[in-house]
Amino acid sequence: MAFASEEAKKKEALSLLKQHWGYAEFRPDQWPIVSSILDGNDTLALLPTGGGKSICFQVPGLMLSGLTLVVSPLIALMKDQVEQLKKRNIRALCLHSGMDWKQQKIEMENALRGHYSFLYLAPERLLSVAFREYLPQLKLSLLVVDEAHCLSMWGQDFRPSYKRIHELRSELGLSIPMTAFTASAPTWIQEEISQGLQLHSPRVFQGDFARPNLRFRVLETENRWQEVLAELKTLGFPQSDAAVLLFGATRKEVQETAAFLVENQMPAQFYHAGLSHAERSQRQKRFMNGTSPIMVCTNAFGMGVDKPNVRLVVHLAPPACPEDYYQEAGRAGRDGDSSDCLLLYMSADFQYRRKLIERQFLPEKALRRLYNAALNAASVLPGRGADQRISIDLEALCKTYNLASYESFHGLKLLENLGVWTLSESGSIGSVLRMKMKADSVYEFKILNPDFEDVLDALMRNLPGLFQSDQTLRESYMCRKAACSEAEFVAQLQRLQARGVLEYQPAQGGWQAYLLEDRHDSPRWDMASLELLKKRRLEAVDQLQSYAEAERCRAQFWQRYFVGESAGAAHCGRCDTCLKSKREQAWSKFCTELEKGACTRQNLLERMPGLDAALLSKWVKKGLQQAWIGESQGQGLFLVDGQTPPLNPPN
Repeated sequence: MAFASEEAKKKEALSLLKQHWGYAEFRPDQWPIVSSILDGNDTLALLPTGGGKSICFQVPGLMLSGLTLVVSPLIALMKDQVEQLKKRNIRALCLHSGMDWKQQKIEMENALRGHYSFLYLAPERLLSVAFREYLPQLKLSLLVVDEAHCLSMWGQDFRPSYKRIHELRSELGLSIPMTAFTASAPTWIQEEISQGLQLHSPRVFQGDFARPNLRFRVLETENRWQEVLAELKTLGFPQSDAAVLLFGATRKEVQETAAFLVENQMPAQFYHAGLSHAERSQRQKRFMNGTSPIMVCTNAFGMGVDKPNVRLVVHLAPPACPEDYYQEAGRAGRDGDSSDCLLLYMSADFQYRRKLIERQFLPEKALRRLYNAALNAASVLPGRGADQRISIDLEALCKTYNLASYESFHGLKLLENLGVWTLSESGSIGSVLRMKMKADSVYEFKILNPDFEDVLDALMRNLPGLFQSDQTLRESYMCRKAACSEAEFVAQLQRLQARGVLEYQPAQGGWQAYLLEDRHDSPRWDMASLELLKKRRLEAVDQLQSYAEAERCRAQFWQRYFVGESAGAAHCGRCDTCLKSKREQAWSKFCTELEKGACTRQNLLERMPGLDAALLSKWVKKGLQQAWIGESQGQGLFLVDGQTPPLNPPN
């Protein structure tokens, strides 16, 4: 797309930004990325969580004449972005495994007719033969790869289908730009992304990873709950108006931690993927509005959550990798005010993580057994199954086929990595709605039953294809369209079901697998790729352990990790290691001054600018108690004859 000038290009972009998002200006990191995309460059952008990366491709997508194809790994994230675009009167569509093929076909026909500006889909969808038939006919103007770190086998979210995205351009002979986004990636992962996507001379933009308002701390402790309780009391809880995030490794851990805090009169709640969609939505709402300001959660919480007054983020144990830790900790202090990021650990935690990784990587024989069990349970015959969606009840599967539950859970994920299927928890797909009446009958029903008018209108206006096929819906979103609460909306759906108007199936637990290929009699997989994945996950544990045990500035650690050793970042002066170093230097000078001869407390404060008077008072009190410091009215403080100061400052 050609522009008369750089000024004209920016003027049009700012106009769209103001019209749809209400912002008068781009953030400093955003405009160079937007400009690069509009100039037709392949672009790799690294923006920290909360950096506004979606605007960087959505504004150019509106300016380019055609369809923007957005590849994203998470259904929940895609749905959220599509809903946000629709609220801004921007036409967008999300294709996902929760839609049946008939519904997908209708939506693809609409996309071919130019009804949408943005099409979101998972990378596995690009491999589907049925979908690929439509690709040459789509008028694509921009290809966006979101969460591009999923291409790297270093990451916990590795998706093998990301490595085949580049085929889209080469097979179709497209000359459109490709842009890749991720929140954080060290230099060598950036290179993996560029090479894996086959970006053409990409322009690389990296946001500022420095968060000077955050104080990073690490504490080795065997009593995590008491440490958390002390931190909360320091913040003024239970009366504090701050918000706190506590990340736990397991559902059991977050439930037990929340129960402990509630017993100690703290306004805490827990959140994990095992809760129903309605309950998760309700708990997130309570956290966001401050009703329950302490959220104890697994990493299932936090996607898209942007609460400005999170004053403290605590990890009850080390997460899987440095990238996960930095992104989760980075939810603190979004308003720019001083906030703390605390990692609690025991030395055994890292060895425990390594043992778990060893258990998670099943041998090929065990994977084949799990594969056959899942497809047998779903009655998928050999040579059949491609593009089919099946349910997997893991608990029932393990019981029927005598499989270990923990290993099988991770085995399902490994089979996803190997390109067998795409997995999603059933609850994340959403509820299913099926109309039993025809459109003209529904209109007649509305006239006779006006109490149902708002709900039926909301369904018909917001679910294209409602009378042609099954529809998935999120009650928390649709109830707003019907101007009622979620509970009232669900009750109305149940009454409409009882009246024979529709059939409503709430989201259930378990897993859904979208099969990417027909079932094989004797499947063979690239086990070498899994060995590399295992090796890298073990290396990630090593990296996080080095962070926890490091004695250098923690903020500097992150700058060097993401930007490289040449970053040259100064010591932050705020983290625990910096404060410890400053304290030790002050202690050494304090002892040296006393060894020079008697002096008053005021003299010491004048000779040691920056030393806190309360800390000096504490040291003097300790020295007097231990009898290596003396004090007299005439001389002031002095070192007692024959005594030497301790090597380290008192706690």
